[in-house]
Amino acid sequence: MQNDILISVVGKTDPIRGEHDGPMLHIIRHYQPGIAILLLSKEVGDEESEYHHNEEAIHMLDPDCEVRTVLTEIQDVHSYDDFSIRLLTICNNVRKEYPEKKILLNITSGTPQMETALCMIAISDPEYYMAVQVSSPERSANKSPMFNPRENLIEDWFETNVDNEAGSPCRCQVPQLLNFRRPIVQFQIQSLIENYDYAGACLLYKDNEQNFSQQIGMLLEHGKRRLNLEHKEAEQVAEKLGMKKALYPIKRSDVAQLVEFFNSMRIKQLRGELNDFSMRLEIMTLYMGQYVLEKCMRVRLEDITIKNKKKNSYLMRLSEEKCTNIIPGIREYLDEQFSDKTQGRFIWGSPVNALSIVYIVKYLSGRQPSYEKYGYSADEMIKWAKLSGEVRNPAAHTIVAITDDVIRESYGKDSGALVKSIYTVLRQVFGSEVKEEAFGIYEQLNGMIREAMER
Repeated sequence: MQNDILISVVGKTDPIRGEHDGPMLHIIRHYQPGIAILLLSKEVGDEESEYHHNEEAIHMLDPDCEVRTVLTEIQDVHSYDDFSIRLLTICNNVRKEYPEKKILLNITSGTPQMETALCMIAISDPEYYMAVQVSSPERSANKSPMFNPRENLIEDWFETNVDNEAGSPCRCQVPQLLNFRRPIVQFQIQSLIENYDYAGACLLYKDNEQNFSQQIGMLLEHGKRRLNLEHKEAEQVAEKLGMKKALYPIKRSDVAQLVEFFNSMRIKQLRGELNDFSMRLEIMTLYMGQYVLEKCMRVRLEDITIKNKKKNSYLMRLSEEKCTNIIPGIREYLDEQFSDKTQGRFIWGSPVNALSIVYIVKYLSGRQPSYEKYGYSADEMIKWAKLSGEVRNPAAHTIVAITDDVIRESYGKDSGALVKSIYTVLRQVFGSEVKEEAFGIYEQLNGMIREAMER
C-alpha cells in the first residue's frame, strides 16, 4: 500500500520489544506505507538523533519506505496542552501536502494522552485519516524486555523478531472509535440544528447512524422536509414518530399553512438568507391579504375576479364590474392609490397581486366598524408588498445580495423588525386560533432532538 502515509508517535515499545514488533514497526510490516513520519518527543528525539535505531529498524523491514523524523520538542508527553495543537498541525500539514493519500495514525505508541489526541484527529475526518491499533503479543504485554539503543544492537534484535517468521499473525486493528465518535458527532449535529440546518444534520446522521437511534434520524428528516415546505412528507414522518399532534398544534389547515410559511421565513431571516426571505415576502403578503379578505371580511376572491385558464391552472384577474358591484367606491380608491403609476390610475384586468389585494383590505377596514381592527394589519401588509416589489426585481434579474441595509432603505427597519411585524399581524388576525407554541415549532423540534440524543 505504497500510497499510504504513516504518522506515528515513537513510544517506549518502539521499534522492537522482546521478540516482537513494536506498534510502529508492525503497522509498517502489514500496511507497507510509502512514507513513515515519526514524531519524536524531546526525550525520544535526543535518543533517536544519536542512534537512529527506529529508522534503521524500518529500513531493515522495508528498504523502500521513506522515513522522516519530526523533532516536536514536546517535553510533557502527558499534557494535552503541550502537544495536542502540535499533533493536529503536523497531521493537517501532511494532509495538505498529500491530499490524495490515506493517512494512517498509530494510536498505540506514545502516552495514553497522545493516543487519545490521535484518535480525535482520526475521527475528525475519516475520509483522510485511519486510526490503526496494534494489540500486544500474547504472554509479552508490558513484561518483555525493552530495546535499549545504548546497550543493544538493532540488528540482533531484528534477527530474533518472531514477527519476521512466515505466517506470523497480524495484530493490527482498525477500531471504530465509537466512544470518541458519538459525542463529537452529537455536538456537530446539535450545532447544525441550532442553525436550523436539518439537511446538513441528516447527512451527518446517515454517516453515523449506527451510533444513534432511528428516532433521531426521523426527527431530523422531519425538520428537513418541513423547512423545505414538503408538507405531505413531513407529516408522514411525524405520523410514524407518533408525534403528529405535538408537532402540528394548529387544527385549521388554511391557518396552519400560513403559519408554516411564516416559520420558514423566520428561519430564512435568522440564517441570513435574505434573498430567499424576500422572495417569500410577496407570497406571504398575497395569501395573508387574501385570508383577511375572504375569511374575515367575507369577500370571496372569485366574486371580484375573472378566471382565465392557463395550461393546468387558472390566472385570476381583478374585474372592475364585479369589484364595483360588491365594493362601492373601490374604483376611485384604487385609482388614487395607483395615481403615481405610468397610466395614473389602477389597471383593471391585471393579474391579482399582493398590493392590489391588501389595498382592497385597507379600503374595507375603513368602511365598516367591525373591520376597523384590520386597519393596522392592512397598513403593515401594504409596506410588505411595496418592499417586496422594490427588492424582488433587482434580486431576481441581477446578481444582487439583499442585505438588511437594502431592506432598511425601503422598509425603514431591518429584517428582524419585519419578521416581528409579520408575527404581530398573524397574531392579530388569527387570535386564539393559533397557540403561541406554533410559532416556535422548530425550537420545540430541536428540543426533541436534543432530548433523544441524551437517552
